Amino acid sequence: MKKLIILLAWLGLLVMACGDNAAADPALSQSGGTATPTREGTWTTAIDGFVYDFSTSTDAPVSGAAVYYEVVLSYFPEIQEGYEHETTTDARGEFTLPMIVHDTDNIRVVVEAPGFEPFEENFVGMDLVAGRSFIIGLVPQNGTAP
Repeated sequence: MKKLIILLAWLGLLVMACGDNAAADPALSQSGGTATPTREGTWTTAIDGFVYDFSTSTDAPVSGAAVYYEVVLSYFPEIQEGYEHETTTDARGEFTLPMIVHDTDNIRVVVEAPGFEPFEENFVGMDLVAGRSFIIGLVPQNGTAP
């Protein structure tokens, strides 16, 4: 019986050691894109995109729109400490927002601009690990989309 317990303990240690090496290897734990692994299951990445006025037929860019993300639920909230969560669109309506996410986080991406209805979409952290590009049409307040 003692030999069986020792054998099982060694087997458990071997499985844990192999599991840690696989998780630390970016080629095995990364799904693609430009994400960089930080701690196990945590990634630095970026989202980017274009924000435009959905009511125009010319897709006029919306400059100065606030683009930010909120971590709605995280098992590791300390990874967000000191990390910037917001940017604004430039004159062409484009933005890039660096992020740090854990693959189990629940994240809300929000875009707000004066005179427009806010846009928001929820993601699981794993959806954003490899980054993501958005094309977001904002609808004017008290207006209708074409």
